[in-house]
Amino acid sequence: MQINEIENLPEVQASAQVLSELESQGIKEASIAAGWTRTLIAGGSTSDIDVSYVGTIHYEDAQAILAHVLDNVNPPNREMWDIKGIWNAEIAYGVKHTVDNFLLYYLNSIDSVYLASDGKLHDPTGYGFQDAQTKTLRINNYDLDRRPTTAAEEVNVCLENCRRLAKFGWTPTDRTFERITKSVSRWLELSDKEKSYFIRKLRTKYSDQERLSARVKYDLYGWGFVFDL
Repeated sequence: MQINEIENLPEVQASAQVLSELESQGIKEASIAAGWTRTLIAGGSTSDIDVSYVGTIHYEDAQAILAHVLDNVNPPNREMWDIKGIWNAEIAYGVKHTVDNFLLYYLNSIDSVYLASDGKLHDPTGYGFQDAQTKTLRINNYDLDRRPTTAAEEVNVCLENCRRLAKFGWTPTDRTFERITKSVSRWLELSDKEKSYFIRKLRTKYSDQERLSARVKYDLYGWGFVFDL
């Protein structure tokens, strides 16, 4: 399906209307990326829709606004909208634009494609649409271009992208493969609290039956050891 065909789907148009209504209520640069937009361009499935935005409105106030807007618009995918998942990226991370949040924290070119209130899917890396077609995992290096990453940030990038490699069967670019494998040593820089966080998070992502096959994929990049912790 072509991008313009995806943008014309009723659920996409209705979602854009929700974003537009949010912006009319002061929710700046309301946008959707990652899970739901990923499934639109790369296939697969997702359980919910999360909204990111910037500005001064606290996320608890944004939750109430989103619930009201959803009642008014009543999009066909109403049950997928995660009211508690609306996220103020400026308050959380200090970014001034929602797209900066996607480039910094949404990890790769496919997940960074986002739907805005104009009803268009935007590809900020310039590779997302193409990579979705070829099932290519291309880590965003927007973070490295701006500043050195902390150990926790780098481990998160590696583990989250390993999860995508295991779940979707994507093929990493050479640069992506190099970053994931070279960053294994940064695990040793983590505090005990940070290690515990990542271990707990991993356990929520896989059932006991899934862990063995997932580990095989993680082993390819040097990260299989996290399943033993």
